[in-house]
Amino acid sequence: MIAQNLNVISKKVGEATIAAGRDVSEITLIGVTKTKPLKMIKEAFEAGLTDVGENYVEDFSDKQTSYHPSGLNYHFIGRLPTKKVRKIVGKAHLIHSVGSVKLAKKIDLVSSEEKVCQDILIQVNQGGELSKSGIESADLEALVEEVLALPNIRIRGLMSIPPFHEPAQPYFTQLRHLRDNLQEKLGIELPFLSMGMSGDFVEAISEGATHIRVGTAIFGSR
Repeated sequence: MIAQNLNVISKKVGEATIAAGRDVSEITLIGVTKTKPLKMIKEAFEAGLTDVGENYVEDFSDKQTSYHPSGLNYHFIGRLPTKKVRKIVGKAHLIHSVGSVKLAKKIDLVSSEEKVCQDILIQVNQGGELSKSGIESADLEALVEEVLALPNIRIRGLMSIPPFHEPAQPYFTQLRHLRDNLQEKLGIELPFLSMGMSGDFVEAISEGATHIRVGTAIFGSR
């Protein structure tokens, strides 16, 4: 079933990238394995999925420790408490959910001790929702400037989860504009936009997403 679902999604991704005048190589499909058993990750990897995303630190740690074949990238996409940073740094291909200077500094410190440079995304809370992590759009530039000064972190782009009960595409457009403005004002390259999930990844690709986070459409409902 997982292999079939991946085929369907790959086809949709291909069609969406062609429609957007983009190349499919620009898109990383992240299979969101939140609450899913390890056997599903194995099945998906064997069917060609190379990137998986975990929301919870303990689940990330357990799965990444138990199963990390060459070619499989683990992403951390959930809320990351500063006290648990050590379990993620150096093991996550990309941390998507950095939304404060405090968290960035802890990642930088642990990265220094582990002698790694950790790739991260800045999470933007576009809807100003209390239930979600992330920096407010108005405070984004100041945060990025501070984090750029940390030597053991590399900011690769932005991530967002739009409000669930509103059309997602305007938020995707806004996130792209935020990224473009940062690149221009700060003279930096931020190639990644992590946005789009099972129900709206086609729209996200049309607005420039490079990383789409798809759970239900691959692994079924939780």
